[in-house]
Amino acid sequence: MEFKYYLNETGWANCVVELNSQKLEFSASYLTDCLGDLVESLFWLNPLRSEKGERVSFEWEGEPEGILWTLELKESNILFIEAIYYEDLENKDSGNKVIQTEYSYDDFLRVVLIEIDSLIKRHGIIGYREQWVMADFPLRTFLELKHYLFKKENYPISEVKGEIMGETTEEVRSSLKYDLELLMESIQ
Repeated sequence: MEFKYYLNETGWANCVVELNSQKLEFSASYLTDCLGDLVESLFWLNPLRSEKGERVSFEWEGEPEGILWTLELKESNILFIEAIYYEDLENKDSGNKVIQTEYSYDDFLRVVLIEIDSLIKRHGIIGYREQWVMADFPLRTFLELKHYLFKKENYPISEVKGEIMGETTEEVRSSLKYDLELLMESIQ
């Protein structure tokens, strides 16, 4: 499997996905949050939070062409992956299936996160936003998926009692130290 995603000019990203001898090369524009939608979909299909048979779809806009992605978590954590290319996303009368295959969720996630890890380390959080223009880097979902990849468990969140202006409150916290360490940790 191969997954390459890079920002090549302001508001444009190039993506290459190759799975089981099926290959997609696409230039996506800022009109859709391509990376955010992919990461968010993988987050919702994560075996710790999703039931088998859950399905998500999202689009990558290329002005006017586009890709309609469909992902489904199947038994044994197998991910069904379908990518249909349309010459015009507004007119979906005929499309070309570029990818239709199954792949291990964890293996797919690992390859995708390795590339995304490289992307954020290359651009930085603010630099990514400046280059992509319309969306921030999907930091929360990226960190939660990266933690899952390393530990196969949910992200460590704690609920603690706090006090704000003399009122006792329940607060949800993650460790900023852990968040930053995880962000900088490399994926093998």
